[in-house]
Parts: sequence; C-alpha cells; structure tokens
Amino acid sequence: MGCSITSPNKLRSRRAARRFARLAVSLLLILPPALGACGPSGDSRLVITQTTDAPSGADHKGHLPPGAFTGITVSIRNSGAGPARGVTVEDVLPAGFHYYELTTLGGNAIRTATTEPATQGNPTWGTWTIPSGNGNTVSALVLSFKVQASLKPGDYVNQVKLTTSTPAEIDQGTGVGLVVEPRPSLVLAVAAATGQVTTGSLATYVVSVSNVGSAVAKGVAISVSLAPGFLYNATSGFQGNSIRVTSIDPPANSLLPLWSSWDIPGAINGAPGLLRLTFQARVLPAVAPGLYNLTAALTAVKDVPAQTIGNTAPVAVGKSTKVPITMTVTPTAPYAAQNGTVTYVITVENDSTDAAQAVTVTDTLPQSFSFKSTNSIVINGKSVGSRLQPAAGSATPQWGPFIIPAGGFNGATLVITFTANVNGASLGPHPNVVSGNSSNAQITGGSDQSPVTITAS
Repeated sequence: MGCSITSPNKLRSRRAARRFARLAVSLLLILPPALGACGPSGDSRLVITQTTDAPSGADHKGHLPPGAFTGITVSIRNSGAGPARGVTVEDVLPAGFHYYELTTLGGNAIRTATTEPATQGNPTWGTWTIPSGNGNTVSALVLSFKVQASLKPGDYVNQVKLTTSTPAEIDQGTGVGLVVEPRPSLVLAVAAATGQVTTGSLATYVVSVSNVGSAVAKGVAISVSLAPGFLYNATSGFQGNSIRVTSIDPPANSLLPLWSSWDIPGAINGAPGLLRLTFQARVLPAVAPGLYNLTAALTAVKDVPAQTIGNTAPVAVGKSTKVPITMTVTPTAPYAAQNGTVTYVITVENDSTDAAQAVTVTDTLPQSFSFKSTNSIVINGKSVGSRLQPAAGSATPQWGPFIIPAGGFNGATLVITFTANVNGASLGPHPNVVSGNSSNAQITGGSDQSPVTITAS
C-alpha cells in the first residue's frame, strides 16, 4: 500500500485559504451594517399642528375682542420610525398674550419628568417620550390650554418651540393666527350730587358712562329705575365727547326715565370716551324717612353687553338712619394747568356711637379729569388698604369697603388722598362730586366748595 505525499506547494495553498476565511469572518464582525439599516430611517419626525376655539373669520384666523380668553390646542405627532425622547414643549405666546391654564392633556406620549408652566412668560411643559407610529396608530402629544388675549388690537401668531434629547426632524407647521379686533368697553357709574334731601324737594343724580375700549360704542342708551316715591323731573345737562345720534328724553313724572342714544368714542392716549348726564328727581311728600337707592342700566347696538348696577347712588330722606356720616372733597391747590394734575382729599367723618360698616367711597370727577393714583388712605391717622383699586384713567374712582369706627364727640375720620390728571379741560372752575354707600349708615355726599380752576398751560 503506497503513501500519498502532498507537495509543499499544495500545503501552503491550503493554509492561505484557511487564513483568508478567518479574516473574512473577522471583517464581517467589525464592519457596520449596511447604510440602508441606519441613519434617518431610525429617527423620529415630529409634526406640529395648532388650532384655536376663537371664532374663525374669512381669513381663517381666530377673531376675539381685547382681553378675551380663548383656547389653543397644540398637537405634536411622531411620524418617524423611532421614538422621540426628552421632548419639551414651549408655547411662544404673541406679544401681550398671557397663559391662563391647561385644560386637557391627550395622546399616547409618556411623561418622563414633570415641568409645569410658570406664572409669567411662555408656558413650558415637559418632559415626554413620544413613541413612533405603529401601522394605523397615530402617536402624538396633545396639549389644550387657555390664554388671555392682548388688550391691543392687531394680528398675532402663536408659535411652538420643541427641544428633544434624541435626533428628530421637526416640522413646525403653520402657527395659529389670532386677530384681536377693536371693541368698545363701557363702565357705568351713578352718583347722587347731594346725599341728603327732604320730602318735596329735588334729588340730583349724575350718570357717567366711560368707554375704556378701543372702538366706538354705538347707539348707547341709558335707563334708570328710581326708588318708590321718586319721580323724574328734568335733565339739566349732558357732558363729554360723545355724539348724540337719537334724541329721546324721558317724560316728566316718569318712574323709569330713559335717554337715547349716543356714540361714545374709544379711549385716546389713555383718556376714555365719556358721556355724562345730570338729572333731577322729585321726592314726593309722602315718602317715609330712610335711605333710598336706584338702579341704572345701559344698552348698545352691538359689541357691548347690557349692564345693570343696583343699590347705588344712595340718598337719605329725613333723619331716621342709624349712623349719620358726612363727606367732603377738597383740592389741595386752587389752580391747575390744562394738562397738569390735581390732588384731592376726601374726608369721611363718623360722629355716631356706632361703627359704619362696608363703607365705599366714589368720586365723580369733573369732565376731562381722570384718576391717576392713590396717594394714601388712613382711618384715624393709621394707614389702611382698599380691596377696590381704581383703574388709571377712570372718571369715577372708587375705594372700599371700610369699617369706620364709632367717633362719638370727637368723630372718627377716613381720609383718602389721590391725584387726578387734567386732560385738556376747559378753562375755569370744575366742581368735583363725592358720594358713598354703607350697609348700615346714612352717608351724605357733597361737592367741593372751592372747585379747582383750570388755567392755560
């Protein structure tokens, strides 16, 4: 039996083949997968859409009045092949808009850390993982929240800013458009020029309507429901920059006098449009002594909700009320420039042996005057606060409620010092009227005995 002898050349070829096979296996282990199995195809793709519940106009934008609340919904959908991790959502509010509250939270996103919006600035929520879509399943995070619109009319756009901890393609979509339309905003106030009358005499009232909004209030009508035993007598005058479009005045002896109608302009350079009317009511001889209030209301053609204020402008008939209180108002200087300021001091004195409860004080400023700021409020020399805070530009600032302690022989006093702007008032004297209300007191209002005189600037 012979032996097979392998030549040296064949042995070398077999060893080389084995080394090549081992090298090929090593290369397969260390080389990365094919490009088709990695990169963007494994990343997330986030698509942002926005909607609003503000009524839509022909321009497909939400329309709302200044300062109104509206809802915004932000949907963030992941249409990519991979999950989006560490997602933080910031809503970039339009200038002048303010975040109010989160209303609903939807979608299948998983919250991994909690970040809630701060009280001011742009609201921010986090942190989420938004899974990738699976077949017909839409993977998304949905946030619905409420905001307050700017007070300034104009066109606005809401935007959304996303940050992620993993690579993601972000489609911002189109920001939701919001249009803040010019709208009127009316403030109704009524004051009694004299807080105490006798039966058979006349009570004088001043009705003021201020338009602090940004558009004309059209077709404004005013009505008053007088107290029993009070009958409308006459209208002594109209003031302000309003334009009367219909002349309807109440008949004599009316129980429900109505005046119509005016277009009241919007605020210009911070000064509101104004309508002020003064009228007298006759107090019948049979009216029993006591404290009598009235109810006032206004309506307009459109864009202005009807307003009603009751239990206002109290007038004391006779001397039967429990706590008699007197009020005075005085300017600190006899003269003021047409575009200057006036400082007034209101003094409310309680000479009774009982405390006056829930006292409110209303100042009906002269035409073309507006409230600027409160300097101080003190009772018997000690500073006190007021829950009612007059708005800058108001024609009828109001403070209170206060408790004025029993004064007795020496009297207890509430003193309010404030400053008013003079917005180009006519030259000459301008009387100021102050009135008050209380749950248990007869408050006698009044006007300044030495009205400030306006001089040329």
